[in-house]
Amino acid sequence: MGAARRRRRLPADAAAPRRRAPRHLAAAALARGGPADDGARAGRSRGPDGMVRPDGGGTMTPTRSRCARVLLLALACALALAGCVNLPRSGPVTASEPDLPVPQGIGLFARGPEPGATPQQIVDGFLTASWAGYSDEFLVARQFLAGPAVETWQPLEQVRIYADTPAPEYSRTDDGAVRLSVIGEGSVDSAGRYTETAVQTTLETDFTLARNPDGEWRIIDLDDGVLLPVANFRSVYVQSALYFLTPELDAFVPDVRWYPQHNLATALVRGLLAGPSPWLQPGVVSMVPAGTRLTVESVLVSEGVARVDLSADSLAAGPAERPLLHAQLERTLRDVPEVQELEITAASAPYEVAEPVPELTAYPYTARPVVVVDDGVLAEVTGTTAEALPGAGLMEGLDPHHPALGYETDSPLTVLLDGTDRLVTAPAAESQSFLLAQGSDLVAPSVDRRGWVWTTPAESTGNLIAVRPSGDLVEVNAPWLEGGTVRALRISREGARVVVLWESAGTTVIDVASVVRGLDGVPRGLGDPVRIGDRLSTATDAAWIDEYTVAVLGTSAAAPSPSVHLLPIGGPSTRLPAVEGAVSITAGRGDRSLVLATEEGRLYERNGASWRATLEGVADPALPG
Repeated sequence: MGAARRRRRLPADAAAPRRRAPRHLAAAALARGGPADDGARAGRSRGPDGMVRPDGGGTMTPTRSRCARVLLLALACALALAGCVNLPRSGPVTASEPDLPVPQGIGLFARGPEPGATPQQIVDGFLTASWAGYSDEFLVARQFLAGPAVETWQPLEQVRIYADTPAPEYSRTDDGAVRLSVIGEGSVDSAGRYTETAVQTTLETDFTLARNPDGEWRIIDLDDGVLLPVANFRSVYVQSALYFLTPELDAFVPDVRWYPQHNLATALVRGLLAGPSPWLQPGVVSMVPAGTRLTVESVLVSEGVARVDLSADSLAAGPAERPLLHAQLERTLRDVPEVQELEITAASAPYEVAEPVPELTAYPYTARPVVVVDDGVLAEVTGTTAEALPGAGLMEGLDPHHPALGYETDSPLTVLLDGTDRLVTAPAAESQSFLLAQGSDLVAPSVDRRGWVWTTPAESTGNLIAVRPSGDLVEVNAPWLEGGTVRALRISREGARVVVLWESAGTTVIDVASVVRGLDGVPRGLGDPVRIGDRLSTATDAAWIDEYTVAVLGTSAAAPSPSVHLLPIGGPSTRLPAVEGAVSITAGRGDRSLVLATEEGRLYERNGASWRATLEGVADPALPG
C-alpha cells in the first residue's frame, strides 16, 4: 500500500458479530472523554439572592405521562447503505444474522419550563429535556436549572439507565429536595464503558430546587450525568468496540464501548487513540504512538469515506507499525454503517504506509465436531450418533471427565481430567495418555491458541496452572483469586483474556481479566479483573461465543433453574430458556453453536428460540478452547 491518501475499502469480516439496529427513536451527541465518577455531584451553591428552597414533606405520585410532553420532529429516516463486497466462492457454509444498517434516527425536542410548574413538574420536565439533549446539546435541559448548576452540570459524565417499568416514583427528602426512585439497569461512564447493575437495584437521585427572582422553581443542585429509560438509551446509544492487538500482533482484541449514534466515527477514533480500558491494557498492545490525537474536532465521513487526520505524533510509528495502526482504525470503524473506506493523513499530509495492511480476525476459531465422554471413552458427535475417537482402546484404566480440545487443524491437542486430580493427554491411535499436571480437585481444563492447557485446583492459592504437552509448566499469578473457590475458567479465542467463575466468601463472582505474557509468549499472570454477570446467583460453566460475549450456565433470581446467560463484556445480559438438569455447556461461533449436557446424560443443541435433544448417554461436551 502506498501513500495514505489512497483510499482503502474496509474489508468484510465474516467473524465479526452483527450489530442490531436500534428499535426506538434516536437522538444523538458525542460522549465527552474523561474518567467516570458515579457518585459525583455538582457544587452545593443555593443560587443567587432571592431564591427560596421548597418546603419539605409529603409524597408525590408517579408521573406516567412524561413522554406525552415531548414534541417529536422527524428529521431523517434514511438508511446508510453498506458498501458492496465480493461474495465468497468457497469455504464452509455458516449461519449468520444480517448486518442491518443503523438508522440515523429521529430527533427528540422538548419544551422548556412551564410558568407556574411545581417542583415535581420541573424535575419531570428536566428529565424529558435531558432525553432530548442529545439533539440540542442539552440547551433546553439547562433552562430547568439555575445558579451555578447551569454551568457546572456535566450531562455526559455518566448515563444511568433505568427500567421502562415500573414508572419512576417521586418523593420529598427531609430537607425538601425532590427524590426520584427507579429500578436501575446499568450505567455508562464518560469513556463509554457499560456496567450492568444487579437485579432489582433501586436507583435514587435527589434534585434541590429553589425559586428564581420571577418566583419560578428551578433546579440548583443535582448529580452529573443523564438518566435514561432503557427504550431511550437504546435509541440514542449503540454498542461498538475499539480494537487492539494481541502481543503476537496476529489477532484483534475488542474493547466494548457504548457511544451516541451521532458522530459515532469520531467517538470511536478518539476512544482508540486514548487506549484500552485499564483491565485490558496489560494483555494487549496498540500501534498508536504516544500523544497521537485528532487534529480537528471530528472524523469527516463523506460519500462513504472516513477521513482521519492524525496529529504529527502519529509519524513516530515505524514502517512495520503503520500497517497495524491502519488495521486498528479500519476494524474499529467497521462498526459505523456509513463508512466503507478509510483515508488517513498526518497533520493534513499523506500518511505513508509502505507495507500491506494485514487482514486480522478478532475471533480465531477453528470449527470441528463436538467431542463427548461416552461410556468411558472419548467420542465425536455426528448428528444423533457418537463415534469413538482413535485411541479409545487405550483408555482402559482412565476415569475421563471434561475433555478440552486444541485449535490445530490436523491432529488437534486433546486433554482431559482423569478423575478429579490428574490432567492428562488423551490417548491417540498409537500413543498412550501421559500426565500433564496433578492437583486437588482440578477444574475443567481450557486450551489456548498457543497450545497451553489451563487448569487450577478449585481451592485457589492465587495461581493458575498452564502446561504444554512438551512438559513446560508455569504458575500464572492471579492474586485476586487467593482464598476463593474456582468453578470454571475459559481462555478467549485470541488468548489475551480469561473468564473465571469463582466463589468468594460464599458469593458467586464472574471475572474477566487480561492474560499477561512474556516476550516468549509464556503466560505469567492475570491483570486486575473486570466483573460481569452481577445478576447471576450461581455460575457453574462458561464458553466464549463471540469476540466479546461469554455464555455462562447459572441461576438468577429470575431463573432459579440452570439457564444459559449471554454476558457481553460491557453490555446488558440476556437469558436463554432453561433446560432441566443442565450441568455443562460448550460453544463454537455464535449462540446458535451452543451445546448443553444434563446430569442425566442428555445432549441438547439450539433449535430456534429453544433447545432440542440430540443424544443420550453422554457427558461433558467439548469444542476447541
